[in-house]
This record gives sequence, structure tokens and C-alpha cells, in this order.
Amino acid sequence: MSDQRSALDALSAAEKAAVLDELLAARPDLREPAEACAARIMTDADRSAVADDVEDALQGLDIEELNTRAGYRPGRGYVHPAEAADEILDEALQPFLDDLQRRAGLGTRSAAVELAAGILLGLYNCRDGNSETLLEYSPDYAAERASGVVSDCARLGIDLPAELLDLMPEWSALLH
Repeated sequence: MSDQRSALDALSAAEKAAVLDELLAARPDLREPAEACAARIMTDADRSAVADDVEDALQGLDIEELNTRAGYRPGRGYVHPAEAADEILDEALQPFLDDLQRRAGLGTRSAAVELAAGILLGLYNCRDGNSETLLEYSPDYAAERASGVVSDCARLGIDLPAELLDLMPEWSALLH
């Protein structure tokens, strides 16, 4: 047994993407199985895993980041800590929103529904803005962004599951 690691295992995501592109260019016969694999990945979304990931992303941000974003900033002026917190939180939430757009754009509605529900549940779990997190600087962040997600879903034709009303009772008005 060799002590060497697999070169494929050592690649970054971008490098793996480049390898896939090269393989598909060299072997067009692999496009169909690659498409099937991609479709399988894009149709799979675990609501509770997404909720946990959103919650971790928002609550796991280093509060020290405010030191680099809030206060007087040359060329920008004074940046209030709440505004800086919103920007940092938005950067953490954006990949989930982008994924929602991608899945809705591909027509994988059931995955988009589960992803949207997971995002909303993750935001709901962050609604109280725990101290020692950036959320304490922006107490309305979760509800405001959830409202945006609900609007995005309506625009994208994604019907949210009715059980969210039971899972998020404090936001029932937002979900209607």
C-alpha cells in the first residue's frame, strides 16, 4: 500500500472543475453521464442540513470583523456597526441565495423548495441575535432577509411548504 495521496483527492474544487472540463473536451461520450450526475446533485437538497449550514454561517462569523468594516473608512465615510454587520452577514448568506437562483433556473423545483425552506429555517434560528455574534448588531437581520427570500420565491414561482407556518410560528405573517 502506497503512502502517496491521490492527486485527484488533493485538488481544489476549481482544479477538479478544470479536470472535468478537460475530460469532457477529450471524451464527449462522458458528457451524458456527467450531466446525469450533475442533475442528481442539483435535484438533491436537505432542508435541515441547509438550515444548519445557514445558521452556522451567520452565527459563526467573527465579531472582530467589525473592526475592519465599521467606523470611519476613507472614501466611504462613517460606517455604522449595524451596516457593517449587515454587509458581512449578507456575504455569508449570498451563496445560499445564489444556489436557490441556480436551482430554480434549472427547473429543479423540489430542490429549490427544500433549499428555500432550509434558508428560511436557518434564518429563523438566528432571529434572536445571540450576543457575541454579529447578529446582535443587526437584530432585524434574520426577519428582513427572510422577507426577501419569501419575495424571491414568489418571483421564481417557488411555493413554500405549508408546514413552515408550524415550524416558524413567530413569522407566520411573513410567510403569508
